[in-house]
Amino acid sequence: MIENISALLRLNDGMEMPGFGFGCYKASGPELALAVREAVACGYRYIDTAAYYHNEDTVGEALRQSGQPRETLFVLSKIWPTDFAEPVRALEQSLKLLGLDYLDGCLLHWPGLDDARRLRAFEQLLRQKEQGKIRVLGVSNFLAEHLSEMRDTFGFWPALNQIEVHPLFSQAGLCRFCAQCGIQVVSWSPLGRGRDMEQPVVRELAATLNKTPAQILLRWHLEKGLLPIPKSVHRERIRENSEVFDFRLTSEQVAALDDLELPDGQGRMGPDPLTYPR
Repeated sequence: MIENISALLRLNDGMEMPGFGFGCYKASGPELALAVREAVACGYRYIDTAAYYHNEDTVGEALRQSGQPRETLFVLSKIWPTDFAEPVRALEQSLKLLGLDYLDGCLLHWPGLDDARRLRAFEQLLRQKEQGKIRVLGVSNFLAEHLSEMRDTFGFWPALNQIEVHPLFSQAGLCRFCAQCGIQVVSWSPLGRGRDMEQPVVRELAATLNKTPAQILLRWHLEKGLLPIPKSVHRERIRENSEVFDFRLTSEQVAALDDLELPDGQGRMGPDPLTYPR
């Protein structure tokens, strides 16, 4: 388990990345630029964006303005399924917008509905990894069957799987599967878009531990070996989200948060990977 915000995790491909990140979904313009610079100032070293977010140019400029040396940053972006036919072109476009020579992390953003196209896209990105354009290659929103298909095709598991995870929708089975396969789970929407923070159990723990509900939830991710990427454009919340390394949750407290899981996937907020994008 990581002990500070910039501590590194070793992945199944032998590479390392920070075990805590800053998400950039649904943020843009000067507001996002300020947020990214503030995040770097608070110690975040993993910055997560995507072509689909339409903000890679802003993220790249903000990182340059931050003054943080490039080699200390882990910049991750993603390729949308409609670009799976030409993933190299999509990668080059992301690099151009970000102003980078390589991506520290590159993910297939969703599995999409075309198995053959998905596998061809990953194969082409593997060649880009061999050429140094990508350091860590992974996937996002993939289910166990998608991951197994990749293992059967390429002979290894992806390094990362970024999925929706929060107590109301913990995807415990998928997280266990990834852990057994050595795949690092990255948690998007780790605070449940605010809904999980309103749960009485979360608020009670926050009061007991003199922490905020957001800090309780982020600590839950860390205790479970997950890599959360909270997003905020508010300076105080960006800093607050980073201050989760001076306390621990007991196994009983983790279990109490686990019990918040809603039945039959009712806690899911994002789309179903088996049917999205249409």
